[in-house]
Amino acid sequence: MAASDIRLSYYITTFQKLPYLKVVLQDLIDNRQPDEEIVVADGGSKDGTPEWLRELHAAGKIQQFISLPDKGEAHGVNRALLACRGEVLKWINDDDVFCYPAIRECRDFLLNNPEYDVIGADGFDNYTGQELELVEHVAHFTKWKEQKEPFGFYGPGLMLRRSSLALIGVTHALSRFVDNEYTYRITSLPVKMAWYRKPVFVRIINPDSNTLKFLKIKRTEQGINDVYREIATGRPVSELKRQRMVNAVKRKVYDILYRRSSTISAEKYEVKDFAPLYAEHRATLYKAYETAKGESFLR
Repeated sequence: MAASDIRLSYYITTFQKLPYLKVVLQDLIDNRQPDEEIVVADGGSKDGTPEWLRELHAAGKIQQFISLPDKGEAHGVNRALLACRGEVLKWINDDDVFCYPAIRECRDFLLNNPEYDVIGADGFDNYTGQELELVEHVAHFTKWKEQKEPFGFYGPGLMLRRSSLALIGVTHALSRFVDNEYTYRITSLPVKMAWYRKPVFVRIINPDSNTLKFLKIKRTEQGINDVYREIATGRPVSELKRQRMVNAVKRKVYDILYRRSSTISAEKYEVKDFAPLYAEHRATLYKAYETAKGESFLR
């Protein structure tokens, strides 16, 4: 396929997660359109991932792959981003569920509206290890539109125009919460962004998720985002910290009232049970997509 024929590039990073990757990537392969490519960046796995990717590439099921040791997820994401040839770029995680009809709607929006740089979207989360919860950022998007107040959102909800990388840049290789830093930085910049209102993904937190691995440094990394906000808005970080304390108290009250926990934890399942869990969450996601009402995009 000639580079000029590629409209959308899916980019995905992975390391030592072959049982998850096999499920997620097969779903992506089954849904890839003829004018789309799949780019996989593996961080030098020793669990059979490189060999499997080589087989897929030889069979024409994926269009590009890299398997080399990297310096963390951001390094892998940047390798994949720089290898992409499509006009539009879509973030895919190796252990999450995606709604491909929703992705196609977002792709078509960017292709038909060349003045837009970015699309953001919401999805389901299970960060407490309990029931799925639809996480929505519409209020944040509205505030961003009105006041240019930066906000972070999940990478699985992100879609970019490749030519906009000159403005946005690639991910920060120092960051461990890669999508949070990247999306916060994007919303700190003078980009033109639309918000897609239907759910696009389900995040599945598992013991191998970076969300759990690097949770202890999340507060430290928040300092980077606070600086972005202060530069973008001119408002002091102290104001934001006060609001954050108020929000923390509100969350505690909510947890007590509804007898649940906001502590981030993995869903309880064995690796061998990932495929049926994926199928269950996929059904939930597609049903929510099909029954969603109202305008698809906020501009």
